[in-house]
Amino acid sequence: MAHFPEKQSISFFGLVAMGIGCMLGTSWLLLTGTWLETAGGPLNLIVAFALCIIIELPFAFAYMEAIPMLPLAGGEVVYSAAAFGSRGGFVVGWAGVLMNAIVFCWVDLAALSLLDELFPALGRTCFLYAVGGYSVTLPNVVVQLVLAGAILYIQYRGASVCAALAKIATVTLLVMCIAGLAAAFVHFDPAIYASDGGLDFDLSGSLSLLSLLVFSVAGWETVAKAAADATGKAARKAGWALIVCLFLVTSMLCLVSTAVAGNLPWREAIGRTAPFADVLVDITGVPAVRLLFLVTAFVGAVGVMNSTLYSAARMMYGLAQFDLVSRWFDRLHPKYGTPTRCIWFTASFVLLAPFTGKLFFLPLINIASLATIVMWVMTLAAVLWLRKKYPDLHRPVYMPGGRPMAAFGIAASLFLCANILLPFFPGALGTLEYGVAAALAVVGALLYHHRDRMVTDALRASSMFGGLLTRKP
Repeated sequence: MAHFPEKQSISFFGLVAMGIGCMLGTSWLLLTGTWLETAGGPLNLIVAFALCIIIELPFAFAYMEAIPMLPLAGGEVVYSAAAFGSRGGFVVGWAGVLMNAIVFCWVDLAALSLLDELFPALGRTCFLYAVGGYSVTLPNVVVQLVLAGAILYIQYRGASVCAALAKIATVTLLVMCIAGLAAAFVHFDPAIYASDGGLDFDLSGSLSLLSLLVFSVAGWETVAKAAADATGKAARKAGWALIVCLFLVTSMLCLVSTAVAGNLPWREAIGRTAPFADVLVDITGVPAVRLLFLVTAFVGAVGVMNSTLYSAARMMYGLAQFDLVSRWFDRLHPKYGTPTRCIWFTASFVLLAPFTGKLFFLPLINIASLATIVMWVMTLAAVLWLRKKYPDLHRPVYMPGGRPMAAFGIAASLFLCANILLPFFPGALGTLEYGVAAALAVVGALLYHHRDRMVTDALRASSMFGGLLTRKP
């Protein structure tokens, strides 16, 4: 979001790799059983993934117009601030901070689940207490705090080495996932897929899963933030990099779940930590395959934690630079040049996770989905509003599909908001999620209230955009 001195050019494939790295994560290995249970069968799951792409497409197209129109670091904050002023910019920025911080917490919990599978004693030794039916043990608490602390230290010192390792981990994870899919589909059995009502269709099951998939498929919008560091051909095609990420990763996640249901009755997959790995063990007869996939997923989880904490801290730093929160947050470390106060603030969200066990595992997904929806809907609204507010603003790319796509995007926005907010929709937030979301909204309101009120929207726009909004093509 802010302009850091170490800015480097990112290639088109670099943009795609960053998007895939943020999207793939551990969902493909850890959430297959949850997805099948929520959808109520593999056919409902496929419908949910198809709906996910259809509904997210107008938002992705909106980013295609926004990225080259306002090629500035900050992504969604810049678009919303240009369209709706300081309040719009802050709402989107705070949603982005929360989404990344929540993903950091969730992946910390996911990494713990992987370690519990690798070392079962972690979840059984030195029992402390139970929260909502989930056990909390001393080794698990220590491991989570150490893991989060290690990521925090890397962020504090600078993440260049970790970023290189994360790229290697992402490529390794992608290759293993594709290899596993090839093996699973060679042994795919339609009879197993159809067992236990696998071919029974229930739209409510698909809609219930849809709200979870918003979180699981999120991450392609990371390309919008990275695009500010792209030049030449990569900058011109940044929007297409985003579309590639959306289709590629969504298809892979759907294929993993389908492969599992074609080798293992879907009801048996429910409750298993890594059913995809279990299926590959059955196919190969080599127990070490499961260990290999769990270790790879753990490395991927560490990479995602590093990326999300980086994004959350940088977005918080950008809010401070543009006086949307207190300037207290914009201090950089004198030696490492990292926004240490922002790093500590965003990392503080993870402190409670080790002490609540897996109580917040699914609620965190739903709240992150809500924050993601806010970013997508606000970006679409900003793109449409800027056409009226700044009709002469240079637009190298327009949303594909024209007015019909824009109208569909509005309908998709209403549907996504209703599906997660209205109690009679199958994907609606529960009482716990509403409580946590309300508390986080209050924290955001307090941060915005204590900004420097002497900075006007005109001064902020001048600092953020320069003459870009008034420049003629």
